[in-house]
Amino acid sequence: MGADSLSLTRRGFAAILGAGAAGLAIGFRLDDAAAQQAAPQGPAMLRANPRLDSWVRITPDGRITVLTGRVELGQGVLTAMRQIAAEELDVAPERLELISGDTAQTADEGVTAGSQSIRFGGEALGVACADARATLLRVAAEAWGVEPAALRVEDGVILGPAGRRMTYAEAAGRVSLVRPADLTARRKPASEQRIVGTSYPRTDIPAKVFGQQVFIHDLRPEGMLFGAVARPPGYHSRLVSLDMAWARSLPGVVEVVRDGSFLGVIARREEQANDAARRIAHAATWRDGPPLFGGRSVFEHLLNAPSLTRTIHTTPAGETPAARTHRAEYRRGFQAHASIGASCALAKWEDGRLTVWSHAQGPFPLRADLARGLRVPPESVRVIHVQGAGCYGHNGADDVALDAALLARAVPGRTVRVHWTHEEEMVWEPWGSAMVVRLEAGMAPDGTLTSWAHDVWSFPHSTRPGGTSGCNLRSAWYLENPVPPPTPVDGPLPNGASARNAVPIYAVPGQRVTTHFHTDMPVRTSALRTLGGYFNAVAADMFLDECAALAGQDPVSYRLRHLRDPRLVAVLRRAVEISGWQPRPVMLGRPRVQGTQLVGTGVGLSKYKNSDCHVAVVARVAVDVPTGEVRVLGIWSATEAGRAVNPDGILNQIDGGIVQSISWTLMEEGRWDARRMTSEDYAAYPIIDFSRTPPIRSVLIDRPELPSLGVGEGSQAPAGAAIANAILDATGRHVPEIPFTPERVLAALRG
Repeated sequence: MGADSLSLTRRGFAAILGAGAAGLAIGFRLDDAAAQQAAPQGPAMLRANPRLDSWVRITPDGRITVLTGRVELGQGVLTAMRQIAAEELDVAPERLELISGDTAQTADEGVTAGSQSIRFGGEALGVACADARATLLRVAAEAWGVEPAALRVEDGVILGPAGRRMTYAEAAGRVSLVRPADLTARRKPASEQRIVGTSYPRTDIPAKVFGQQVFIHDLRPEGMLFGAVARPPGYHSRLVSLDMAWARSLPGVVEVVRDGSFLGVIARREEQANDAARRIAHAATWRDGPPLFGGRSVFEHLLNAPSLTRTIHTTPAGETPAARTHRAEYRRGFQAHASIGASCALAKWEDGRLTVWSHAQGPFPLRADLARGLRVPPESVRVIHVQGAGCYGHNGADDVALDAALLARAVPGRTVRVHWTHEEEMVWEPWGSAMVVRLEAGMAPDGTLTSWAHDVWSFPHSTRPGGTSGCNLRSAWYLENPVPPPTPVDGPLPNGASARNAVPIYAVPGQRVTTHFHTDMPVRTSALRTLGGYFNAVAADMFLDECAALAGQDPVSYRLRHLRDPRLVAVLRRAVEISGWQPRPVMLGRPRVQGTQLVGTGVGLSKYKNSDCHVAVVARVAVDVPTGEVRVLGIWSATEAGRAVNPDGILNQIDGGIVQSISWTLMEEGRWDARRMTSEDYAAYPIIDFSRTPPIRSVLIDRPELPSLGVGEGSQAPAGAAIANAILDATGRHVPEIPFTPERVLAALRG
């Protein structure tokens, strides 16, 4: 996506590689991690869902079906799953039928989130398909009286000695795959793979390009009705009264549903439902609740309101005393998913059973919460995933499913479609939590870090459906007999939630990570892509650049000096190489002036969740002196995620994460009043457009010997850190609050 605009200075690059990389053997062993992954107990997802026919089905009539609980969110996961299955089955990918995210058919793989699909779901599917292939080979081997090793497969046809042939369909007629999977089935080694590792074209793109019915928003079953919810004026508002006879008389209205403070309308046409919902909400009498945050700023609330404080990570202190201490505070406001396609769901009650069509990321967790919210048995609910135009993190996709189900219950046998308005999506979806991070480090006389303390204040980062109690669907809280949400919990390390990526990737003794977790949410918060990982890693890498500046050292050399992970060293070196990095220290208090602009270059580095893909990013920015506006001039990135199933798909994800990170880092922030969030459209909550998207050059380091790692959320943090550090390099000033708006940049310059 574009080309770099800076030429490589090889002498400068060589100087960086020599500075601080001593003792880091680049010829590191790649087989160690692979050996650790080859656990005898088999993939976790396959252990949890052991029936082989819930992963692969081969019928005597020749149909080959593979199934996955993972769902397509635009990230290309179903293309990669098709490649994995085709590789292990030795069939052409296009021959496979693929079923995804259906609670009546597929394995329960929880939520498609956290960059876990390929790492866990892909491995499970691969082992299941390897088991199926081995089973069919044994059928042919026994029929022909030969060893399975004497056979091979070409596109689903088993070939044996003396020209013998047996199709998978024939073999499947002699054996049943309705049995527990063999958890020890061996997948192909990388040297034999022909489909995995190639940039196979995305299977979901053509239908979208040619306007076929793909998205849930396009579904129009016969006899469908339209629903809408009459929203209260604030999150804590409760319904006092409504003239129901008047409400039912509104144009096109089929039924009005009132259950406690839940108010919804069913109409013959969508515009009638939306108009009636607006009029009903305005005409109803509501009782207000207390003002959000008690009238204080969110950061005052985070730092001063009661919280659960825990030190969750420590390492022994080092022997070198600190000659100086550096401290800094960083802040991030609320951020939204801001999906261009607002949330939508269809629901139908028939014979006491509910079917819901949803673009939720977790069909099984959604089914569990729907059952609790509606007080029905889970087995009476079926959730079928249909792609949505924009769904990552916990947006409104789950909530709108309950809205549709509550309304459809009033008209049994009819399908009810609820499609939130964009304003409804922005105000009523869960937001990404505001956060405060404070960092403190000790530094030796030569700049070496001698200690590292990371404190994070945050609201919950995951209040998704799927717990063992309560209901995390908003409308359930407003019912006459409400089903409240469970008390939020903070995820443990290594994945973490508020503390994700708070453990430093740099080799520093005396580490301490402490969380200050707020279970009470004046504004409902949940999973926004990367959870706490983006801001923790951005803050840590900003802080590291400030330490490098205090030490008078080049930021890349300073990182190399504190790195012991050779895979991080490799991506850092590669990103620096393609960017044309010029070694130099950041000059605190001294801007780099070029005409009326300040121009700087920064680097960011991250190992997502301290366990997944390794990504380094270099960014070049220009800061306009009169206005304080920041413009990104170019981005360069290098990624390593073990075995690349689909290299082009990985680079798509990396580039998409970079674009999203630019938007988060420079533009996105929610506002609120005493009642609710008020950033309800793109004027009040702008997001990046094509005109602000810079040239991006991304490269991939493939490690076929290693297991595949999660990628989808790997580039947001290092891209944000690179932009932040480029601003520091350009201005020489600490800008502590994301997004880096022109006003905040100007305030830092004037300070």
